[in-house]
Amino acid sequence: MNNMFTHTLIYGAVHAPLEEIMKAEISPLKVGCGKFFHGRGALSYLPGEIRRLGGKALIIGGKTSLERFWDCAASLFQADGVPYTSFTHTGPCTTDRAMEFVHTAKENACSVLVAVGGGKCIDNVKCASVFSGLPVITVPSSIATCAATSMVAIMYNEKGQRAPAVNLKKEVDVCIADHDLIATAPKRTLAAGILDSMAKYPESLHKKQVTGYQSCDLKEYIQIINAKGIYEFLSGEYEDLYRNNGSSGRFDDAILTNLLHTSIVSGFADGSGQLAVAHATYDFIRNYHTLKGGAFLHGELVAVGLLIQMAFNQCPSSEIGQVRSIMRSMNMPLTLGDIGYDTSPESLEFLIKHLAADSDINTEPEIIRLKNAVPEAL
Repeated sequence: MNNMFTHTLIYGAVHAPLEEIMKAEISPLKVGCGKFFHGRGALSYLPGEIRRLGGKALIIGGKTSLERFWDCAASLFQADGVPYTSFTHTGPCTTDRAMEFVHTAKENACSVLVAVGGGKCIDNVKCASVFSGLPVITVPSSIATCAATSMVAIMYNEKGQRAPAVNLKKEVDVCIADHDLIATAPKRTLAAGILDSMAKYPESLHKKQVTGYQSCDLKEYIQIINAKGIYEFLSGEYEDLYRNNGSSGRFDDAILTNLLHTSIVSGFADGSGQLAVAHATYDFIRNYHTLKGGAFLHGELVAVGLLIQMAFNQCPSSEIGQVRSIMRSMNMPLTLGDIGYDTSPESLEFLIKHLAADSDINTEPEIIRLKNAVPEAL
């Protein structure tokens, strides 16, 4: 036992049981996944991983994602003969739907869940994995979010509004990120994923003045340094990635960055930087502008919030302009008006009130900074 821990034990909480003290001192990092396959031919590992995890899969995906998946994977399953049941995911990502997957898996004696698609489908299947105790394999069909390897399932109600998240009890067992499958995704998902991942860096600096590892907790510093690397890579490569997609020279690096590296950054944030202004904007739109906001992807909404985040951080206008230029070049929404949000004074005041509450913005100077930042998204 080191001196710091001993000091806490003796002087910090002498009446608390040891296990409570240990929980306060030691919290598990929610990072990584059991296995991560990426690149051309990664799907060839799927039948073997299904066999390793019990031998029969319940494969769940949206209609379009499953069609694209079977175009790439049908011959693999025919050659291997591994048994499976297929189920089409529809509607919002809800706990009720997760329980449907649990019952379907039980009825068909499935030993492993396989999620094929985007973030909502993957999170719904991850939630079913928590409820059932079955292992989960994720097969992302785009790089729009990092849901394929994150240790949390973002949940919604039937209206499409945010509901309490479900934390995974362990990491995702396997992620198979196949180059050719992901290359078939619409460019819109690529653009959204690039901006969603880029947002991690400005969000990691939310309300922080970090000059080096000595000026903050090391976990925070690891988060910030890695988020900066993601930001630099994607802001440098976005043009080639968007123009050339799967033919881009760094496409596999983008897969690694968006699907694994970004979720590791979120894991190190452990909630402290994840719901800063950019992602709080996403939550706000989902909760209070649900119908019109439902037409936009996660990363598109985050990107609009990112402009507000950077202004709140007091980033140079040239940096904010560069991000806006990146968004414009990939045909993304640039303003609150572009995503259909009313920009009357009353509506903006309502937005500011909720962004402040959700982003731990409490003092009068901080609230003034937030009010002054919102025009970047107008």
